[in-house]
Amino acid sequence: MLKTGLARNCRFVRQVWVPMRDGTRLATTIFLPEAPGRYPVALQRTPYSRLGWLSGWEEWVKNGYVFVCQDTRGRYDSEGEFSPFLQEINDTPDTIAWIRQQEWCDGKIGMTGPSYLGWVQTLGVAHDTGPKPDTLIPTFLPGDPWLRGFYNSGPLSLFLVFWWHCFDVGSRTNNSGLMGIYDVAELMRRLPLETLDESCGAGRSARWREGMDHPAYGPHWKASSTRGCHHQFTMPTLQIAGWYDYYPAEALLNWKSLVQAAATPEMAAQHKLVIGPWGHHHGLEPTADGQRVLDFGPKSRYDYVRLYRAWFDRIFKGIHPADGLGDRPIRLFVMGRNEWRDEDEWPLARTRYVRFHLHSAGRANTHHGDGRLDPALPQAEPADRFDYDPANPVPTRGGNHSVGPWNDAYKAIIWCGPCDQRPNEERPDVLVYTGDRLEQDLEVTGPIVVRLWASSDARDTDFVARLSDVHPDGKSVNITEGVVRARYRNAAWEQPKLLEPGEVVEYTIDLQATSNVFLKGHRLRLDVTSSNFPLWDRNLNTGEDPNRSTAMRVARQAILHDAAHPSYLELPIIP
Repeated sequence: MLKTGLARNCRFVRQVWVPMRDGTRLATTIFLPEAPGRYPVALQRTPYSRLGWLSGWEEWVKNGYVFVCQDTRGRYDSEGEFSPFLQEINDTPDTIAWIRQQEWCDGKIGMTGPSYLGWVQTLGVAHDTGPKPDTLIPTFLPGDPWLRGFYNSGPLSLFLVFWWHCFDVGSRTNNSGLMGIYDVAELMRRLPLETLDESCGAGRSARWREGMDHPAYGPHWKASSTRGCHHQFTMPTLQIAGWYDYYPAEALLNWKSLVQAAATPEMAAQHKLVIGPWGHHHGLEPTADGQRVLDFGPKSRYDYVRLYRAWFDRIFKGIHPADGLGDRPIRLFVMGRNEWRDEDEWPLARTRYVRFHLHSAGRANTHHGDGRLDPALPQAEPADRFDYDPANPVPTRGGNHSVGPWNDAYKAIIWCGPCDQRPNEERPDVLVYTGDRLEQDLEVTGPIVVRLWASSDARDTDFVARLSDVHPDGKSVNITEGVVRARYRNAAWEQPKLLEPGEVVEYTIDLQATSNVFLKGHRLRLDVTSSNFPLWDRNLNTGEDPNRSTAMRVARQAILHDAAHPSYLELPIIP
């Protein structure tokens, strides 16, 4: 029996050691309702300090739940060595088993949490190595850390991986406070990438080097994937995602895979998805410095404690308060109109896919150029050309990624969310294609793809595409974006294949998914370039190992849009 102390409105166990199957003990804190008894449990396992993730404990215990928070293996007070992802395959089931043996647990356990706190949930179920929780809320989470996460189907998620490995989890406790002593923008430019751990004083980081050793997809990354394991998820799940996070398309894919893998229609109906206009576990409001330029209104606020508890109340108590979850499988926020809407499937059955072709007289460079978007097929049109110099990459301005506003040391070079893209669209290495002013509202909800015919004189290079909403005052506000690395142009999981200089290739650029109404008087815009730095690493254009190379060269790029090479942006239009 655990010895509890009295705290404000609860009973409290400050630290208890929970044993894993190999004898390693994990530090765990427990909050219990004041009255003795058995209760359902909300479990949160984190590498970011269990004592730093206590927000909401009062809400849990006040409403009849036990709240349990645990340091993952090798982090903060827990024993062992931190080995991301794979350790959670056993440690999550072992923790579930221990909780179910306690006198304060009624047998029902749900898990919550974003990002890595979601990985501990899904990996603990996907490989079926022990007891499972009764419900999950994996939040802001991909299904595979290479296809979307540490890499982005080719390009390295440079800043995210560097910050995470070399500062956040590079030691037993968080060292992110040290970032302020560096010129982070200069640090990001150092080559080779492999030695960035030493450049920032972290020494040789085994985990950073391990990622550097595996730039291509293979068994190393597949071991941490949940793809193909969705039949193991026999409990209700609530997926939560953000349009401006790194993983909205992943959440949609995970939800769809769970539904398809369910053994019965009743089990399929247990899975739900909520997507809002959010970044990585945080809301998005305009900032005084103009970095974020849109306000999605009071309905858009992100209150994760409310969502988490509302789901647990549904599953464990059978009550349905006015909880923001809706009664249909999908609840999505439609930007532009700034309203929530419930749907039954994805993509939406009423979708009409429309191709907006790229047009110009060969001078689409900058937003002052002649680039146009139009459904009409191109005929005889000259290619647009630009030089991509990795020594002078296009800087990241907002966007759809998981670097949040958590550290002042890097806010000047990377942040997520909607931002005015015009400073980048003044650059000659950014091609800009703009549609006519809309005569009526145009809703775009669903997966978005760009098919790009292009050539390069380099053996390897990148192509970046970004969809923006041009407001009547000229603001060009990013909606969603994507990238393709030429060596992975055929399929991300196949062996890399370098280019033959000058060969014309059709590239598919995945712009994930969104839900946005382009209002009357606004215009569609597509930017095409070859870099987005430091969100993604710079392609050095040489074809050498991207993580060990220091040589770089300028790539001369051509974007074709003629009758034989009809490059286009495909949008899911909702009538």
